[in-house]
Amino acid sequence: MRNKFFFILILALSFGLSNVSAQTPKPKSISAGVVNGKATSLPKPEYPAAAFAVKASGTVNVQVTIDENGNIISASAVSGHPLLRQAAEQAARQAMFKPTLLSGQPVKVTGVIVYNFVANKNNEEKVKTLGLGTILFILHSSASNLGKLTEIFGPKGILEGITEEFPKFAKELAPLTSLEKAPSEKRLEIIDGVIDSVRTKLSGTDIWQFEMGKNFGEFMSPFFRAGNKDEFDLSEFDESALRLNLTKINDLINSAPTEFPTDVLEKFKQFAAFDEQKKILALENLQELWKKLEALFETISPDSTK
Repeated sequence: MRNKFFFILILALSFGLSNVSAQTPKPKSISAGVVNGKATSLPKPEYPAAAFAVKASGTVNVQVTIDENGNIISASAVSGHPLLRQAAEQAARQAMFKPTLLSGQPVKVTGVIVYNFVANKNNEEKVKTLGLGTILFILHSSASNLGKLTEIFGPKGILEGITEEFPKFAKELAPLTSLEKAPSEKRLEIIDGVIDSVRTKLSGTDIWQFEMGKNFGEFMSPFFRAGNKDEFDLSEFDESALRLNLTKINDLINSAPTEFPTDVLEKFKQFAAFDEQKKILALENLQELWKKLEALFETISPDSTK
């Protein structure tokens, strides 16, 4: 009887142990690296207002854990600008994935979702180089009139006003600091030197923008010198010079880079398409041109004409 009991016990234990040894341990999770391409749904993060205000941009890596059903159960930003991390984490938590199978069994997955934030530029930012060219050539055309330069650039002075707007060219613009104290015959030399220095730093579509700014600035200069728009001093204008600038602007419009803002380009077209049969140097026609200029300024920088 005792031998039979032990025989049955040994069989039972052997059967149980064989079942345990036959079972494959279930893996807890696997690491999958960057998982963007494996998502069935990958919502884009919102661009935080605070980040836009400081033009924060760049890559944010979010470490995530995906459960057996493909849902995100944890998300934590491990790199990137501090103002962009929370938005990236929030977007990551909404992502969806197919279940990951290992040996036919669904498993958890750890990985990284990569988000690339690009600051949405407004028109003023997109045409920055055109603006710089415009300012420099207004300076060039008005170099003999310091009073008018002060009206244009305000009490901060020529250098400070420009370098605040264009810090990228601070070194190239630095000679302008001596402009207000320089004798009249020296000012053009200073401005020409600055223009040449800025040009050497430009490439790609910025060259086109700077050239457009040159012709636009030369066209606008007499408007600044001519005083109140309701009673322009016509002696400040040269009909042939204005028409030449309009021709050059039209030529540049036809070769505009594809990335140049289309709404700004359309305003340039409306402004430059002045009826050749009309005499520019008639007060009502100058006022008409100025209204088109104001519409252009408003498109580049809303509220700039108010």
